[in-house]
Amino acid sequence: MAVKLLETNHLKLKYLSTLFALLPLFLSGCYLVKQGQGQLKLHFDQVPLERAIVEEEKRDFQQLLQSIPNIKKFAIEAVGLKKNDNYTGYFETTGKGITYVVTAANRTTLSQYTWWFPIVGSVPYKGFFDLEDAKSLLEELEQSGYDTWLFAAPAYSTLGWFQDPVTTPMLRRGSFSLTESIIHEMVHATLYVEGKGDFNEQLATFVGVTAAFQYFNDTQQLSPQELQKVTEKKERRRQFSRVVQSYIPELERLYATPSPENEKLELRKKIFSQLAAELKASFPKIPNKDLVFNNARILQYQRYKEESPIFKNFWEKSEKRWPQFWEQVNKYAENL
Repeated sequence: MAVKLLETNHLKLKYLSTLFALLPLFLSGCYLVKQGQGQLKLHFDQVPLERAIVEEEKRDFQQLLQSIPNIKKFAIEAVGLKKNDNYTGYFETTGKGITYVVTAANRTTLSQYTWWFPIVGSVPYKGFFDLEDAKSLLEELEQSGYDTWLFAAPAYSTLGWFQDPVTTPMLRRGSFSLTESIIHEMVHATLYVEGKGDFNEQLATFVGVTAAFQYFNDTQQLSPQELQKVTEKKERRRQFSRVVQSYIPELERLYATPSPENEKLELRKKIFSQLAAELKASFPKIPNKDLVFNNARILQYQRYKEESPIFKNFWEKSEKRWPQFWEQVNKYAENL
């Protein structure tokens, strides 16, 4: 009985501490209230990883769950990321993502729409646990004259404030993507510069991909053939991203002209059509839905690009050693 009482008191304290941490959010408007409620559900409905492994019926998911402690250990010991309780629990969901993310941009400039929140500052996206809420904001922004883009995210970081779980959408994407996602989110919990969304995402993307390849090369958990397939898939995505980003200067030149807004909007249609045609020629199997572009989507490729010249340069200068890499990154971040 004494043990049960201690466990109950511990859970009560944990619950109350979480509520106190969320109190500023509850007082900041309806959106943050709903997000706080969703975060509480995510926090308390996750099950310990050990239990999830035993209860998981899908063998491939079970193996992925079993690999997580080793991924975390590698990220902490080899990559130098912060140790915390993240990814020691599992949140099961049938949803396409754990959160639905809205981004927006001005239609005649490549300038992102931002939101301000406590702790993280200004960010170029807004996440929702409820898809309909995300669609509602999307419609509101479009009616106000903004380009918008919506995507489902399999994971996100609370920057160490809460115990982030492994989610079902993370497992669906396979072992390499799972490893990349965990490391990506652990980077956010290690280094996050307030109000610098592109820096934060490009850093996490670079480290996530680079470290994931290092992990699988070291552990040989994927066969050479499997790793080659991942490499080829990554290169196709990089090639796609390069083509998209190559059109940015042309768009910037158009938006910088003194032409009327309606004329710019007509001219940019031609640019987007040319972009879609070039991508279709290079990737003939690509679905037409993936050839729809606007400024919000263009900026996504800028924000999450793997080939950030800044971090590639730091990596080469550090001779591909993580301690030296982080020294350079931290110095750079101090001056942002």
